[in-house]
Amino acid sequence: MTGDAALPAEWMPPHGEMATPVAAGVHWDGVRVGDPTLALAVLAHLGRNTGAVIQDGRTGVSYWLVRPRAADAWPAMPAVSVLARGDFLAIPPVWLTHGPGPHWRVPYLADSYLTPPDLLRGALRAAVERTGAPGAGGAGTDLASVQRARRDAALRTRLREINHRSTTREVRPW
Repeated sequence: MTGDAALPAEWMPPHGEMATPVAAGVHWDGVRVGDPTLALAVLAHLGRNTGAVIQDGRTGVSYWLVRPRAADAWPAMPAVSVLARGDFLAIPPVWLTHGPGPHWRVPYLADSYLTPPDLLRGALRAAVERTGAPGAGGAGTDLASVQRARRDAALRTRLREINHRSTTREVRPW
């Protein structure tokens, strides 16, 4: 046996008949583009440099896979978020290349499913500028910080609600 035994096992999409939730942040992070027009512009900009792309035919949301933590310091961009450790992404089986639900918009290939993060970031910036997406002014905040702030705000709201119920002894109907 050689030193290859220390390398992590190659990642493969799950087998089966439908998409399966898979944890992000282990083999890849998912870069979510919520605007279909923006996603098409990114695909056009990347061309053959794109890795595999998952698209949800019902919502038009697209996901690029990048190596874990590669997008943590990206600037915030409209309609773009990162699925990392603690998040899940519905991964379709390799053969599923048409929707209505999650399917491979750009097919999975074992040796090239990850998109180079620098190329994807550049394509996203160019697409945001070209499509005139709202908030394209560049806030100077990294994407991970914006997502943490949103999660923290939601958690604070939930904690306030729980605290209010505990001090007022409000009873829930369920």
